[in-house]
Amino acid sequence: MKVVALVQARMGSTRLPNKVMKPIGGIPMIELLLSRLSRAKEVDQIVVATSVDERNQPLVDHIHKLGYACEQGSENDVLDRFVQAARKHEADVVVRITGDCPLVDYELVDEVIRRFKSAGVDYFSNINPPTYPDGLDIEVCTFKALEQASHATCKPYDREHVTPYLRESGKFSTAAMQHGQDLSALRWTVDEPADFAVI
Repeated sequence: MKVVALVQARMGSTRLPNKVMKPIGGIPMIELLLSRLSRAKEVDQIVVATSVDERNQPLVDHIHKLGYACEQGSENDVLDRFVQAARKHEADVVVRITGDCPLVDYELVDEVIRRFKSAGVDYFSNINPPTYPDGLDIEVCTFKALEQASHATCKPYDREHVTPYLRESGKFSTAAMQHGQDLSALRWTVDEPADFAVI
């Protein structure tokens, strides 16, 4: 069973342009994220999934320089982007990580994957309901379920945000883990300049 972590990233953020390449402690944010994620023992391969927008070329070049795979797909149909990247890299299991989460916790990634495997479900996460700090979001699903969702929904919201159909359609088995206390008010993600200052 091949577990592929797909990191969703692009340069064209409206609130904080080029944020994935902005330095944190002298290191581009995406590089920090990948360095942390690479320590996850349950992940067999890491692939960055970006779009064909030409603004992403510096990101693509940097990812390749770091030695990671980088696939380009639709700008807005992110669900299709994920399916195509997962299929190309022969993923049985897909772990969704977003590029605005530089403080991704690799030990938590491993725990979510282990619980996904033991639960035997189509989709597993630590976000439903959210109890972890915003920025530690981890979603895991089978490639088969991801592909089925892509065939089943045409709603722009589902396709842009990748997993709503998996979580909400009632057609897939789902499970989730929660933190011992609700820490969801903490923001460890980078969406706006103020977030970047915190990180």
